Amino acid sequence: MGIAQKIFELGKQHMDEQATSAIPGYRASTSALGRRTAVADQRLPISTILNQQMPSMDLVYVLLEDYFEAVHWFSLVVYEPNFRKKLHSIADGLAYPSQKPFLLLLAVMLGMGAWYRSQRSITNTTDKGVWRNWSVDLFKLVELHLVELMDQPSVTAAQICILFGSHHVYHGRPNLSFSLLGATIKISQAAGLHREPLKGDFEEIEERKRVWWTIYTWDRFASITYGRPLGINDKDCNLSMPADVFENPYFIAPRSEQRHTVCYSTYQRELNSLYLISAPALEAIFSSRTSGSSRELAGDAYLKLVKEATENIQRWRSQLPDHLISELERDISPHSRLSARAHALQSLSLQLTYDNILIVLHRPLLVRQVDHLSTTHGQSPGRSAMDFPIHSTAAATSQQNISFEAVSPGVPIKSPVHWWNAALRTSRVAELPLLAQLATDSHLVAFLAINLFNAAIVLAVMALSDPLSDTAQVVKRTITRILRLQDVLGRRSALSKQSTSVLKNVVTLLLRRESEAMLAPIAGRSQDEGNTLAGNSLMSVEDTLRLPLDATVEASSDPPSRGQAWPDLSRAHRLNESLASVQYVLPPGDDQFLGLQAGGDNQPPTLFPDMRPDEEWQMSTPQVWSQANAPPETVDHTPDVNGERGLYWLWDMSWNGGPLNL
Repeated sequence: MGIAQKIFELGKQHMDEQATSAIPGYRASTSALGRRTAVADQRLPISTILNQQMPSMDLVYVLLEDYFEAVHWFSLVVYEPNFRKKLHSIADGLAYPSQKPFLLLLAVMLGMGAWYRSQRSITNTTDKGVWRNWSVDLFKLVELHLVELMDQPSVTAAQICILFGSHHVYHGRPNLSFSLLGATIKISQAAGLHREPLKGDFEEIEERKRVWWTIYTWDRFASITYGRPLGINDKDCNLSMPADVFENPYFIAPRSEQRHTVCYSTYQRELNSLYLISAPALEAIFSSRTSGSSRELAGDAYLKLVKEATENIQRWRSQLPDHLISELERDISPHSRLSARAHALQSLSLQLTYDNILIVLHRPLLVRQVDHLSTTHGQSPGRSAMDFPIHSTAAATSQQNISFEAVSPGVPIKSPVHWWNAALRTSRVAELPLLAQLATDSHLVAFLAINLFNAAIVLAVMALSDPLSDTAQVVKRTITRILRLQDVLGRRSALSKQSTSVLKNVVTLLLRRESEAMLAPIAGRSQDEGNTLAGNSLMSVEDTLRLPLDATVEASSDPPSRGQAWPDLSRAHRLNESLASVQYVLPPGDDQFLGLQAGGDNQPPTLFPDMRPDEEWQMSTPQVWSQANAPPETVDHTPDVNGERGLYWLWDMSWNGGPLNL
């Protein structure tokens, strides 16, 4: 179609766009559209164009301020100077029919503002119902025109799909959101948003950049959250980063007429950079090329990839601007200005994203061990690794003691410590009540819930590995705070409410394992040696309490040294057991589910005391890399009859990029 249009131009002819609109590749030109609408359009009441009543302009300004305070700092889809100009053009309640896409964009923004205002109106039930009704009606209006928007690729159409999908991923319709992501990517590519504009004014270019980079980060977040391949290839894009621009978030006079401005866009640029840095490793985890095979996630190449990605994102973290560094040791002031509140939330969002990426990057290294244990010992799909005797699995692990140093000499990376510290940092939000309240009242509410859920699972895995340790006690206190915060978040987000019920099951498991460890009988070393508890092999109380559940001490092993919380013999196996146990209590697939160290007295003990770098990697990197070379028939890839399990992929020990199974 592009070549055909060039041929027409050689003859100084204009292509009849109405006669070519059914041909793939057709794209209406702006000039042609302008010529048609200039003749046909007349300014009409907005309600006539949309066939639905819109809020009065006074109410529009109120809800727009709610939108900017709750959503805009998190998702910089609109460019405020451009948006304000278009808003002024309809301030009298009249608009051209050609402005319908902008009116739908305004509707979705007002719907989000009304939703968050309804959540804050907890003291007045009547007001809460009024705002909720406005939100429902406005979202229904947008949903009614989605197909029409997809047929007309434009910046505005992409903005509407982004905001509509962003709301539903956090508030009860994650599958719709995921489908909208795919449509939005194609809409934006059809509109050329992924390419650097060759011409145009500054404001239009900046708006295009904001829209595309928002889609890019949404795609990366969706891959991590849903456990599915990336939708955007970095090699297909050449768009530069958005500039730092100050915007006015106020619309009610006289504040809207004064110079109250905030720079939100630095946050978007830093978030883009974080996902760009981690993209190669994320692609290795989620790419369809890993489907049906564990080799890509269990080899030396992946270890080097994780090491490089970890170092790069740590370097990114150290170079953040001061106003975007999350201060987890100090809560926000209750009298903070709007800019300070926005930057505090942005810094928290960056910290949560950073820690979540660390967890995801290092997850496959731990899970490979569990896969190996299940295939080596012929574990049936219905049994977890915890069902096997400790002596058999621990012995199998120790026989294949391939340290990380042996695989990649001189690479000192500590995967379990990354998991632990990332989870602890995330949990610290529960110690900052004012910042947590700000997050609860904003678009960060469900994103925070997702990350708190992941952090609690990581901490539970560590506690289950040694239920009587000091670490486990720290974990119980921390998970208690997370549960209390999740309970509050659950009043605003279905995702938070449902994750709370899952975490309660995990806590029940943790308490049961703790009681079993306390009441477990003491086992001697070896019956073959004729030793008894009354003999020379009598174990101390401390050594006994540090044993794994249902454990016997191998004759060739030494009892754990005093103060060592993770005995060398079964270190890898015990972590495997705990991960398998957590996965065991997670419910099956439910499409509706997705709806620095602690300081002071709460500072946790060193997780792996006196541990050499190679020993640290025995916890995380498979001592059992041979699993990657196991015969294909030993690996169960039976599809899950319940379908994909959404967020649960992260804690499914058998997930390897292919079909999920229990």
